[in-house]
Amino acid sequence: SDPLRVRMAIHAGEAMVHNGEYHGPLLNRSARLLAIGHGTQILVSETAATLARDGLPPETDLRELGEHRLPDLLEPECVFQLIHPELPADFPPLRSLAARLQNLPHQATAFLGREHDLARIVALLHDPAVRLVTLTGPGGTGKTRLALHAAAELLDAFPDGVVFVPLAALTDAALVPSAVAGALGLREAAGRPPAEAVREALAGKRLLLVLDNLEQVIAAAPFVGELLASSPTLGVLATSRLPLRLRAEREYPVPPLTLPPVNAASPEVLLHYEAVRLFVERAQAVRAGFTLTPQNAPAVAEISRRLDGLPLAIELAAARVRVFPPATLLARLEKRLPLLTGGPRDAPARQQTLRGAIAWSYDLLTSAEQTLSRRLAVFAGGAALGAVEVVADPEGELDVFGGLDRLVEHNLIRQEAGIEAEP
Repeated sequence: SDPLRVRMAIHAGEAMVHNGEYHGPLLNRSARLLAIGHGTQILVSETAATLARDGLPPETDLRELGEHRLPDLLEPECVFQLIHPELPADFPPLRSLAARLQNLPHQATAFLGREHDLARIVALLHDPAVRLVTLTGPGGTGKTRLALHAAAELLDAFPDGVVFVPLAALTDAALVPSAVAGALGLREAAGRPPAEAVREALAGKRLLLVLDNLEQVIAAAPFVGELLASSPTLGVLATSRLPLRLRAEREYPVPPLTLPPVNAASPEVLLHYEAVRLFVERAQAVRAGFTLTPQNAPAVAEISRRLDGLPLAIELAAARVRVFPPATLLARLEKRLPLLTGGPRDAPARQQTLRGAIAWSYDLLTSAEQTLSRRLAVFAGGAALGAVEVVADPEGELDVFGGLDRLVEHNLIRQEAGIEAEP
């Protein structure tokens, strides 16, 4: 039988250990580097190459293979190959992102946590019976980042490419076919509808379309259904604040980041929770010397819990560490919306403040649904259906039951266990 051809990747940095297992960004980056290599090939990251260059064994050298995009969407990595007389020297091109048809955008910050969600989404789209997966959740949950990283993981499963179609700037569903055609690089022809050109281009292709922010052009859902029907090998990964309601759809609600329990206080324990790790990483981006210490750890943990593990809210709060220490920041979180502003200027306007993220969803509601949403604000800790009907609809002019269903669907309110037991 043929010998087992083992590949290897060498990276350097500080790993995190939990329950005797290594995890964290260092391990993730090493795995991405390993994924682009070939059997018997030994790849070395730039960080490891810099550390090892002056201490290489005799007859050993490092060959620079140039910059390559790894499947984690961060900046390209300068990759080196270990050279030794007893090792093969020539290999096919590295299987990096640039070697495939794709337009996945770079990400300026590391992707933290979500390993379980990422694995489940990738597994769903590896299943030939699953054609459409929609990531749903409220604004600021991190649906787009999760979709992008899942798409990068799926490059090998879709040999004809992975194409990202940003739709947040659109308000007219009729323009969605043109946006998809543009992302596919199709030229518009006079008298030929863009939807027809897209269907023809995708016919017979094993390609993944990533449709981002479909909620405000949800009327384009039938077009997505038509594409799936006309191309049996097409896959679609969508992000939306509400489901598309297509027969082929598998909805995947994106959960909040994992939160520490109330009794967890030590920095070592807290850093195992995604919400705390995100806060620390984003705080270090604005204040280089910031670290999680026994003194500030309880405040950071409570901030994460107060913000319900919502990535956008945590990032906006962490940006305030430039001026406020965590304890001071926690004391001012009673008024969340005025405090949680000041997102990156290159982020979409809806992601620069938490108020903007909420308004984005609120504006998609009908007038009656907006009225019900405003009246529900009096229930600070939630309410049973009977109480909502009495307080939010005293005149009996609203469809409370249908309105609540729509608000849950838009991820503006959350249904908790037990409501089904109410008569």
